[in-house]
Amino acid sequence: MAEDAAEIRRKVAAHRERVKAAGRVFVNTSLPAELVIRLDQIKEAKGASSRAPLIEEAVRLLIEKEQGS
Repeated sequence: MAEDAAEIRRKVAAHRERVKAAGRVFVNTSLPAELVIRLDQIKEAKGASSRAPLIEEAVRLLIEKEQGS
């Protein structure tokens, strides 16, 4: 069991290094349940593999909106 946990930690660390090398930053936050439910509905409708691209798109749109103000 300890070997399994160590292997998982190694894989997670390697994944985080690849993400960092790609110029990306991991962001962790909590959201109201109703937003996550709606996000998951949009994810399914768009056939997205995860929430991440939708959240990225939403942040980009917010930034564009703020820059246009």
